[in-house]
Amino acid sequence: MLTKEFYGNTVFDWMHAALIIIGAVVLGKALYWLIGRTIKRMATRTRTRLDDILIDMLEEPVVFAVVVFGIWYGLSVLEQSQTVETAVNKGIYILVCINAAWLVTRLFDAMVEEYLIPFARKTESDLDDQLIPIVRRGIKISIWTIAVIMAVDNAGYDVFSILAGLGIGGLAFALAAQDTVGNFFGSIAIFVDKPFKVGDRIQACGHDGVVTAIGLRSTRIRTRYQGRIVTIPNQQVAKADTVNVDSENGRQMFAVYRLTPDMSDDKITLAMDLLKRIAQSDPDTMEKVVTGFIAITEYSRDVMLLYWIKPDASKLETRTRINLEIIRQFKKNDIELVKAAPVHTKVSQVELL
Repeated sequence: MLTKEFYGNTVFDWMHAALIIIGAVVLGKALYWLIGRTIKRMATRTRTRLDDILIDMLEEPVVFAVVVFGIWYGLSVLEQSQTVETAVNKGIYILVCINAAWLVTRLFDAMVEEYLIPFARKTESDLDDQLIPIVRRGIKISIWTIAVIMAVDNAGYDVFSILAGLGIGGLAFALAAQDTVGNFFGSIAIFVDKPFKVGDRIQACGHDGVVTAIGLRSTRIRTRYQGRIVTIPNQQVAKADTVNVDSENGRQMFAVYRLTPDMSDDKITLAMDLLKRIAQSDPDTMEKVVTGFIAITEYSRDVMLLYWIKPDASKLETRTRINLEIIRQFKKNDIELVKAAPVHTKVSQVELL
């Protein structure tokens, strides 16, 4: 029974090859267990983190390499035709290149996470924090591209002919990918000009929100009121008038309070003092507060209040808190406002400043 031949090999030869492949899989599993239970524990006792990273990243690729080698060796004991042998060798070459690219990208990713990103967070500039994800992705794409080219070349294909064929269709592809290219250069403009960074609140393309990510193709923001993620192509962001709300020193608030026409000078002065004190005492306002007596009409005596809210504070909550306190203080000091606002000349805010 064991001497019968199938496809040029006896049953014993097929069993021999299968045992080698199964043994390679078992060896890979045992090696995986040994690394996880023994070598990793030994590495944790050292002072440096580098050996822990190397062992963790080498673990799966090394096991995969053992299995691939076992498959190649198991098939090599069989009698094969030239065509089958060539196909097997090409397949093994491709798997080796893929495994090498996998190993290199895993090591690169681990080094970036462990050393480069923490270092970038400590620097004062935000440019490195924004460039690292792009450079990281670009290097990984380059590694996989080189691996694919090497795999195709080792498999016996003419890489230059394939690249030339791709170049012929490159023009049509470029025309179809105009938006993608535009978004790419838009992202470069964003990184160079730095109109905003991740974490800034911006107003762009009809949206108001906090920037959560800046990529090669698009910028994502979380809208301020709905809390939704909006993805805006970088080409549009680069062309649009973008307002960086977080770059302002403070949000200016201006209000006019029309007191009754029979209000005494002392009460008008008291009203301005109260307005200034209330605005200055609020925790979310800035130090600069301006009050003034801006108009005398037959219907009212107009006083104004000008103050600035801190950039990171809520405009609505701050104004509500200040207005409620103004009502309480005016009522407490018998300061009355006119019942209806008369129509007269509007005071320009620019003139007041």
